Amino acid sequence: MKKLVGGPLVLLLLAATCGAQVRTRTGDFVTVFATHPLAPERQDLHISYNLDPSSERFFVHVPATYTGDEAYGLIVFTDADETITEVPPGWAGVLDSRKFLFVAAENAGNEQDTNRRLGLAVLGALEMMKRYRVDPRRVYAAGYSGGGRMSGLLGFYQPEIFRGTIQNCGADFYKPVPSVYARSWLSTSGRPYGVLDATAEEIARARQVRFVLITGTNDFRHGNVLDIYNGGFVREKFQVKLFDVPGMGHDTCDGATLAAALEFLAG
Repeated sequence: MKKLVGGPLVLLLLAATCGAQVRTRTGDFVTVFATHPLAPERQDLHISYNLDPSSERFFVHVPATYTGDEAYGLIVFTDADETITEVPPGWAGVLDSRKFLFVAAENAGNEQDTNRRLGLAVLGALEMMKRYRVDPRRVYAAGYSGGGRMSGLLGFYQPEIFRGTIQNCGADFYKPVPSVYARSWLSTSGRPYGVLDATAEEIARARQVRFVLITGTNDFRHGNVLDIYNGGFVREKFQVKLFDVPGMGHDTCDGATLAAALEFLAG
């Protein structure tokens, strides 16, 4: 495996200074990043870094206004399903107006191993930062349901890349939280829900990340997310904001909520 020396910031500097590496293809498309594997300088045992980019497909959204003259933000999305063919409903206008690129791996759904899903998100981030001019301060991990949980894990395991998370209807914390609102602490597979494995060092690094948790009154994980927010992130004084959307079910949030989440992540 080829290890990138210098981490994601080097990728940004290369993209910013070498015109051949700033690609200006815009719109929605599915691509294969046919290059040597990339990996950040600091690697985490929970993430697979040896994935072959030439065999992985990614859905990409690039606003028509992108030219490479200025750095854009980047949202790296992990879905619950295996295939993603568009940005979540209501998101495109927000991404475009706020100058964000979007990338989501295929074959990264809930049936895949966690370390693979996390590895695909890291790979997607690094490949986009190599090809486009990206502001490293505005690289966020996002996801839906089980994919939302993956974005939360990236806040603990790879905070050097992902400065914030947008977690739609899925969350974990590094220790059990008091059960106040949750009806069940089992996943759909019958395994315990909501507790991630993290070392003291990983927990300390995660404190530099801003976490956004999103749920709704009709989300079947509503109680779990509320308990993890209140009994975990808030109690332990993380940088976190909850969006509890009236009437929202187990789904991705609308554009207005996404815009508000991005405002919080910007600090």
